[in-house]
Amino acid sequence: MELLRLGGVLECQVWRRVNRFTVEVLVGRRKSRAYLNNTGRLEEFLIRGRKGYCLPGSGRLPYRLFAMEEGTHGSVVDTALQARAFEEALKRDSLPSLKGYRVRRRNPRTDGALLDYELVRDGKELVVELKSAVLRLGEFASYPDCPTQRGRKQLEELIRLSGEGRKVALFFMTSLEGIRGILPNGRADPALYHLMVKARKAGVLMLGANILFQPESSSVILLQPDLPVFLYPRTSVFSTWPPQYLRA
Repeated sequence: MELLRLGGVLECQVWRRVNRFTVEVLVGRRKSRAYLNNTGRLEEFLIRGRKGYCLPGSGRLPYRLFAMEEGTHGSVVDTALQARAFEEALKRDSLPSLKGYRVRRRNPRTDGALLDYELVRDGKELVVELKSAVLRLGEFASYPDCPTQRGRKQLEELIRLSGEGRKVALFFMTSLEGIRGILPNGRADPALYHLMVKARKAGVLMLGANILFQPESSSVILLQPDLPVFLYPRTSVFSTWPPQYLRA
């Protein structure tokens, strides 16, 4: 399902990551700089020579790198674009786990953290924190790809809100071909992994969806609207437990 149609898309090649928010790219034969709206390391994507997709920049940099080549598609790595796709899917009622919900407020501030959404359905609220999970671990998408103090703080706040009786959810947006679900990356941030286990036990919903960029139509499509999030060895998707990424 097409969610967004993008204009002015340009192919590029990664040259190097300059800093947290800037990537040097080749557009045609010309070297330039592109804004990157993703604080993850993205080491498996930001490899010299790898194809990417840019939009015209709106700030001091001439381009905005929003997707990286992923099989026959593009992996959407721009977290703002992931959020736009999430909102569009929600608006169209295309996310089975959030059927009937609408955005009431963006960036609600609670006592402990700034979160992403306050949704509402039939007068009842759901607080949602959106996370980008574009690290591949075999047939699974994973989050995070580096330690994240901010992510731990937000998860602690979701646990606190759930303990107060509020309905809360952690929603993962991924953008990878051929995946079966979402896994926490316990090797990158063991403390966050344990918080995720605690959060699920506390009643925090854990949901996911998979979007991809389709180069031929310059569109962002919804590929898998309802991806499972795996935390425990209760499922047969693992031949052994713990999975390799959690072993010392």
